[in-house]
Amino acid sequence: MTAAESLDPGGTPGELVEAVVRLMPDPAVVVDGTGRIVAANALAERQFGYPNGALAGTSIENLVPARFRSRHSRHRAGYTERPTQRPMGAGLSLWAERRDGTIFPVDISLAPLGVPEQPLTLAAIRDLSERRAEWEAEARLASIVASSDDAIISMNLTGTVTSWNPGAERLLGFEAKEMVGRSFWRIVPAQRRVEVEERMARVRASMRVPTQDTKRLHSNGSEVDVAESMSLTPDASGDAGGFAALLRDITERRRVESDLRSLLAESQRRERWLAAMTEVRTALFSGEDRQRWLELITRRVSELIDADGVMVTLPRDADPDALFVAAIRGEGVMLALDDRIPIDTSLAGRVFRSGESVVSDNFHADSPAPAEILERVPIGPVVLAPLTSSEGPAGTLVVTRVPGRPSFGPEDVRLVESFAQQAGLRMELAHAQDERSHYALVADRERIARDLHDHVIQRLFAVGMSLQAAAHSITDARALDRIENSVEELDATIRDVRSTIFSLELQATEHVETSARSRILDVASFAATALGFQPRLQFDGPVDTLVPEDMVPDLLAVVREALSNTARHAQASTVEVHVGVGDGLVVEITDDGQGAEGRTRSSGLTNLRARAENRGGSMTVEPGRKSKGTRIEWRVPLP
Repeated sequence: MTAAESLDPGGTPGELVEAVVRLMPDPAVVVDGTGRIVAANALAERQFGYPNGALAGTSIENLVPARFRSRHSRHRAGYTERPTQRPMGAGLSLWAERRDGTIFPVDISLAPLGVPEQPLTLAAIRDLSERRAEWEAEARLASIVASSDDAIISMNLTGTVTSWNPGAERLLGFEAKEMVGRSFWRIVPAQRRVEVEERMARVRASMRVPTQDTKRLHSNGSEVDVAESMSLTPDASGDAGGFAALLRDITERRRVESDLRSLLAESQRRERWLAAMTEVRTALFSGEDRQRWLELITRRVSELIDADGVMVTLPRDADPDALFVAAIRGEGVMLALDDRIPIDTSLAGRVFRSGESVVSDNFHADSPAPAEILERVPIGPVVLAPLTSSEGPAGTLVVTRVPGRPSFGPEDVRLVESFAQQAGLRMELAHAQDERSHYALVADRERIARDLHDHVIQRLFAVGMSLQAAAHSITDARALDRIENSVEELDATIRDVRSTIFSLELQATEHVETSARSRILDVASFAATALGFQPRLQFDGPVDTLVPEDMVPDLLAVVREALSNTARHAQASTVEVHVGVGDGLVVEITDDGQGAEGRTRSSGLTNLRARAENRGGSMTVEPGRKSKGTRIEWRVPLP
């Protein structure tokens, strides 16, 4: 029995249709086989924006968007030929059009009405605009969940997983089929279970639970660093239905944080490094005692790289086959100050000779020292860096750790090499300071020698000559003897002073490279004051080239003594000095004075003759030109 037949049997078919339409809970229309609307309820008229009674008699295609009308007509004709009941929610995407042209989604149920006079179809039309918006929002949310890089996991209140998105598969390695229906605790490390239970309890109590960095288990058994946030999900009644957990991979963030911590630690270390280097350089240029400076080096290196032992070894001229401990710090070396380290059988000696650093993780395996020595040395990792100067190797800096401790890293090695360079620079600076002090001492000796020659000897000459002049007017024998004794004492004093001058100049010539010709000119200039005129000098041959350095002091002594004798005894007006090389070294000093006859003291000439004979030569003293004055010839062979 149809719906129309179930109504009052006394009514007409039209009245029956009207009654069915009015009783429908949804907007409804009745359409005949031609597509004409024969009846419509008020709900349908309001839904489509028509006034009361305006839909009856119009075509059903007026309620269909224009782009679907032709297809709708075909579907309608086919349905009229084979009418069947179609309920709501048939899964079709249907659209309707209001009187004002607004298009909206609908769901339509169809049912044939068994009216004998004509075939009729009852269509209930439900507006899906609000529900479709909900569906679209749900679809967008599902798309976001599916495409998210984060793991989004839902579970019930007991912790059974109810959803597992692709992000969770990528992050934790489990597929959805492996986790849905399984316990959430499967991905929680055992030591963190209490932590998760506390978070769930706080969420259920509506307490704020901030995002927390934690770890979750991967399918391969490893732990993954994640940032996890957890919230409560309601059920259909609005009560607590379960939990939703969002897990974000923070592995890269952890790596960046670790790198930043390493950079910060390295920056702080470099600050300490620079501060220590500044302190060392300040000590370097302050002229601080070498031992204290080396102790500063060992202390700073030990502090900066956490070494167990630091040692500086330096060579000694007296023992060229060994290095000696000059400074030491810590317990990891087992040596003491001044201990001897053979160069041929030690890593320190290898570094000293090669000038290249050595880094070893196992000192016992790499050291060439005898086994019986190595057994007593508790050294594991070691760094050795050379101390170098412009003149070559200057020593080594040795840094050690006891066996079992970590090896020295590249930054440690660079720091040790930097301090070794500073120590080498300090050695070179100390050498330069010693040289400067020595040259200052030589300059002082030369100045003293000049002052003695130019002032003291001349004054002694003047006093002696005054006494000799006064002696001619004294008739008292005792007074005359005293004057002559005084003159002799003055002569002896002059010889002593001249010996001192010679010693000072000899010491100076040992370190200051000046040509023989130049030094002879200096001697002649010194003698000019005592003579009262400038001696004439003549050089024959390459004196500077052929006269060896060890012969120059004798050459200067000959010229100095001869000019001194002339000034004291000859009363000459001219003196010629001739220095020549050829068949040996020949020095001739000729004056126009009163000659050498009658001189009672000849210690100076004896000294010159001894110098010549010691070198296999000879010296002669004879009258000068035209038997006037004196000629001294000093001749020695050249090597």
